[in-house]
Amino acid sequence: MIQVPASEFMDKTQNNPRSSLLGIFINILLPVLILDYCSAGPANPLERPEGESFWHIGPVWALVIALSLPVIYGIRSLVVTRKFDLMSGVGMAGVLLTGVISIFVIGPEGHIHSATPWLFAGKEALIPLILAAAVVVSRSTGSPLLNMFIYTPELFDVRRIEQTVATNGKEQAYQRLLANSSWILAGTLVASSIGNFFLSLSFMSSVMRQPEAEQQIAYNVAIGSITWWGFLIIGVPILGALIFIMTRLIKRLGQLTGLNRDELLLR
Repeated sequence: MIQVPASEFMDKTQNNPRSSLLGIFINILLPVLILDYCSAGPANPLERPEGESFWHIGPVWALVIALSLPVIYGIRSLVVTRKFDLMSGVGMAGVLLTGVISIFVIGPEGHIHSATPWLFAGKEALIPLILAAAVVVSRSTGSPLLNMFIYTPELFDVRRIEQTVATNGKEQAYQRLLANSSWILAGTLVASSIGNFFLSLSFMSSVMRQPEAEQQIAYNVAIGSITWWGFLIIGVPILGALIFIMTRLIKRLGQLTGLNRDELLLR
């Protein structure tokens, strides 16, 4: 899942580890735990057999609560910071799409529609693919997405860098460096899109092999598995790619400007 790791990378670059850990807990760990351990129980949330464990709230309520947490956290962050964060918005859009797909694919008796693996895989692939396209297209605008992901004015002393670049007559090399960084970032997001597609397709296909009576619970568990394994298998390597792009930027900017690392970065 590209939206979480990228946002956590930004948190860490802004020296806010507590916020980063809280974001991981609310957006990943807690929903996964709810989907894994609370989905057991009756498919109808109004029914509750006697003797059922209190945490077995059923697949419907488990899904609703698990999907609500990232949305509530994103809205809270927007209210507190009074700034729209792209990655939080992307994460909320992904959650809402999951909710919409769930409404249409879950039958009245908990049966999951046969098209679910392809719908879910397409949804998981679509968001990073749109971001990749936006990174490329935004290069020709005044607000390239590279400046939001990595080359941020909160992290880099952009004004000083650009003044030094202009003084040294290295504008073309500077623009070429930013363009190359944008292409690397877009390629990373495309790789994430492909990885998300096949990971989601694999987990959701296993749901369809379950007996109909168990498919809704298996569907919830699959969503949790996609979230968790997506973070480990796809998110962590993408975080590494973002760090590589940033390290490369620092090195090349130092060569262009003659500024050292402490002069390039804001503290």
